Amino acid sequence: MTGRLSGKAAVVTGGTRGIGRAITEAFLAEGAKVTIVGTDEQSIGITLAEIGESERLGGIATDFSRDSSGSAVIAKALDNFSRLDVLINNAGLGSFQGPFELTSDEWERVFSVNLTAPFFLAREAARVMGENGGGSIVNISSIAAHTGGLAGSPAYAASKAGLLGLTKSLARHFGDFGVRVNAISPADIETDMTAGWSQDIRHKLIAMTPLGRFGRADEVTGAAIFLASDEASYVTGQTLGINGGAHML
Repeated sequence: MTGRLSGKAAVVTGGTRGIGRAITEAFLAEGAKVTIVGTDEQSIGITLAEIGESERLGGIATDFSRDSSGSAVIAKALDNFSRLDVLINNAGLGSFQGPFELTSDEWERVFSVNLTAPFFLAREAARVMGENGGGSIVNISSIAAHTGGLAGSPAYAASKAGLLGLTKSLARHFGDFGVRVNAISPADIETDMTAGWSQDIRHKLIAMTPLGRFGRADEVTGAAIFLASDEASYVTGQTLGINGGAHML
């Protein structure tokens, strides 16, 4: 049986853990070739070994807080599979410094990872995709972009809200090249990051969610597969909320 992404080559940033790891594995199951991006060589090596799809999986270590240009990532993806059809801008950096504690260095670090890198990656990817008939870019934002997030996260909320504005702007600019740009805004998903949250915070967030629980990473992957696939060929500039009803547009 042919997968929904057979023949496509994708880049997934933040692909070694959490939502990014789940998207990577789901894409491979649907027939895609994937280049994952992680912050260090060790995490890349562990992920490649654990997944084991040596012929359809590659990786590159890049710290977007230090280098947000994206050019090396796209070059590596082309070196791996000679084409690029899908970019998943999933890498993200949280911040819990409140408005009166937030330093300029922290602000810039969060924005470099959450907004600046996605822009430059999208620009480089669109150039390649446009030369080959088009493609799909999916930006992973957050419910914080709509609600302001938890107390003490203005840099995170602002950067993720900016990512939604960027999604719409790039959708308009890249449409002529056949490149679609959409976003997914997950709420609280069970990952290694949220596993460390206190029970008090978890209970408060669950109480605000009509479905009464955190989401699972695999509940985000279906949206990513759809937006990356030809099934979404007339979908661009849109944001899909995966949030259990915690925020309703």
